[in-house]
Amino acid sequence: MKAVLLGGSGFIGAHLSKALAGEGHTVIVFDRILPALSPQWEGVRYVSGDLAAPDSADLAETLRNSDLVFYLAWRFTHADSNRRMALDIETNLLGAIRVLESCAAAGVGRVIFYSSGGTVYGPAQHLPIAESHPTEPRSSHAILKLAVEKYLALFEQIHGLDYIVLRPGNPFGRYQDPASGQGVIAALQSRLASGEPFEVWGDGAVVRDYFHVSDLVRASLLAGTTSHSRTVYNIGSGVGRSLRDVIETIQRLTGQKIQVRWGPGRRSDVPANILDIEKARLLLQWSPELSFEEGLRLTFG
Repeated sequence: MKAVLLGGSGFIGAHLSKALAGEGHTVIVFDRILPALSPQWEGVRYVSGDLAAPDSADLAETLRNSDLVFYLAWRFTHADSNRRMALDIETNLLGAIRVLESCAAAGVGRVIFYSSGGTVYGPAQHLPIAESHPTEPRSSHAILKLAVEKYLALFEQIHGLDYIVLRPGNPFGRYQDPASGQGVIAALQSRLASGEPFEVWGDGAVVRDYFHVSDLVRASLLAGTTSHSRTVYNIGSGVGRSLRDVIETIQRLTGQKIQVRWGPGRRSDVPANILDIEKARLLLQWSPELSFEEGLRLTFG
């Protein structure tokens, strides 16, 4: 099987490409940059290219006869997207449409798109949040993730392009960039190493659904083989933890004190996000295997 990871040089792509190569698949990572924080795995081919470039011959050649395309690429974080909306649309939404056009032309078997279970729903009307929950996004990032989900359904109708949408909560693990603006656990790990204070927006009471990246990788592999396609799956732990709880757990496991600098909250942050993962349990036959503390031990070990 030929698998292409678009934007596969990030931390999710690092774990996923290794797992796919370990299963004996032909694996290609297509990204603007080569992996900076993770190894370049044996058995994985790395191709440099820009997804947003129109009529990219390199992308067309990479996608040709691909069985699976894992769409991980995304520019701008949740917070940055609201400050750069026009550029967000130009790079992420228009880029995604060009990618989907290339996938349809190349005869790709299935696209697996990584949306955002942590941002697309907005303020929770009830917890946990199922896929049927209303979407009231508070950022350009989340709006565009939802738009790509809709375009995937449109491309399936027009071109027969098979797809699955994964909406992860807050994955964490090795190789996550602490300077990316995403991944609070990677940022905490970096601050512990440097001794610098960790800046918290608000009082640390916000609740998120943290889970280890290995569980996301398993969900991704199952998404590549399931017969239940053309649908959306929440992927998380199904358990909520406040930022204060995360900090306290890391301090207990490491025996180190984290210096915290408290600041004002952000209007774009919702108070709580806990995902209902029953649909993935039922249709993907998936459930998280690692506890939060086990995942932290792997990350900090």
